[in-house]
Amino acid sequence: MFGLLAALVFTACSDWKEVEPVTLNEADITKQNPELYAAYLESVRNYKQSDHKVMISWFNNSNKVPLSRAHHISVLPDSIDIVSLSHPANLAQYELDEMEEARREKGTKFVYDMDFEAIKLMYETMVADMEEKRGEEPPQIPTFVNFLVDTVNQILPLTKEYNYDGIILGYKGKNTLYMTEAEKQLYTAYEKAFIGIAEDWFGRNSDKIILFEGYPQNLLNKSILEKSRYIIIPSSDAGNSSKLTYNIMLANVEGVPSDRYIVSVEATSLDKNDVKTGYWTDGVTRSVTGASRWVISHHTGYTVAGMGIKNVNNDYFNIARIYPYTCDAIAKMNPSPKK
Repeated sequence: MFGLLAALVFTACSDWKEVEPVTLNEADITKQNPELYAAYLESVRNYKQSDHKVMISWFNNSNKVPLSRAHHISVLPDSIDIVSLSHPANLAQYELDEMEEARREKGTKFVYDMDFEAIKLMYETMVADMEEKRGEEPPQIPTFVNFLVDTVNQILPLTKEYNYDGIILGYKGKNTLYMTEAEKQLYTAYEKAFIGIAEDWFGRNSDKIILFEGYPQNLLNKSILEKSRYIIIPSSDAGNSSKLTYNIMLANVEGVPSDRYIVSVEATSLDKNDVKTGYWTDGVTRSVTGASRWVISHHTGYTVAGMGIKNVNNDYFNIARIYPYTCDAIAKMNPSPKK
């Protein structure tokens, strides 16, 4: 047995050759049938210019050294209308290239969030750190309004620096009904600084778009809403279709345009132990799927223009195909015409 094994090994070794590179012919429609692919891209661009239910996605681009296709903008479903990048500054060259290609060939628009609550949290964290590290001399802490103005003036120029198509203006606000006069004056100053600067910026950058995300019913001055292409109502808390309707009804007050509502929901978590994020309260229906069905249902007194998916990257990972629930949601909202 040993001798036979040795003979086989030596025989096999004598047939070994040097490793040579092999050219693989991968299926690629852009090379196999460029005319057909060009026609497809034209249909995608025409689709996005047509009257349809819009899909917005929030894409986590924090990884600047892509380790998988999931980190690439280019693999997002072609029919997504607007993509918001979570880290809008310091874009890598491959991100800029993929953004430009998607914009040019597929008509995709790219934006980023400028959120009031996020800026306020940054300020509170900064103040806490300064107070913790202070010595005998009290720290020179700027007022929140000054910090807010400086931060907004740093965020808005990113649209030109990285050629974004616009911004998502995030502002939830509060109900002023039970505020004291002093609280209301402070609240008014915050809103005027945040919304006012954005509105002034839009007046000087009419080639860009604004999307409002938050609770429009809490705005003291609602003029920014008329300038907003869509009004996004955060609905990650929605556990069923009735809650989606309720969220819209709260927002649908006087002064709020009723013809451009979008509901935003969460994709499911990559944590297998998290059985709540991205699901309705029945524990079975995915928020993305349920919301897409609700979007095309009958609505009275307002128009639902589409939906949005937070953390859309999580939908990439699927054995059968990438972004399956995102694609299904788009198909449900915009079914192909039957012959």
